[in-house]
Amino acid sequence: MKLIKQSLLAPAIQILFFLGIQVFTGTNTLSAAPLSDKWISTSNPKCQVWFQNWGNYQRLLLIIDTDTTEVLPSPYVTEKKGKPYLKPKPYMKVEKQQLKGNLYWVEEPSWSDGVKNTASWEVDRANPKITLPQLLNVDFTLINDEMKMKIKQGDEFYLEAQLKSINFYK
Repeated sequence: MKLIKQSLLAPAIQILFFLGIQVFTGTNTLSAAPLSDKWISTSNPKCQVWFQNWGNYQRLLLIIDTDTTEVLPSPYVTEKKGKPYLKPKPYMKVEKQQLKGNLYWVEEPSWSDGVKNTASWEVDRANPKITLPQLLNVDFTLINDEMKMKIKQGDEFYLEAQLKSINFYK
């Protein structure tokens, strides 16, 4: 009976020991835990921002609505008698630009109100394709539960957006 109790306690002690080492050395890999994972813009251009925390590194996914096109049905489409629902209707097609890459924080991010968090963002995936990798500078400022994001490529502004968090894990 003692062997069973000891074998169950061993993994728990190892986990507590590992967490104790992290707290003691100050290496907290879950520093962005209180921050929401998904944000959407309240300003133009419309965009979505996803923070993806992978433990020892963090990735950023940005989806920007770049253009909207109205798609009209062909003028030669025929309509069957008694089945008007088969005739195609016009719709709006949204063109999107997706950028994804690793975030390298200048210093440990602090998500307190008014604190500016700066990071380098190495974009290594994009759709539609662009020349990769791209190195962008990103500034995040959290004010009253809204985030202001500024992205610069070199000295030029690439994107500036006001974001609100979305809770989708309910």
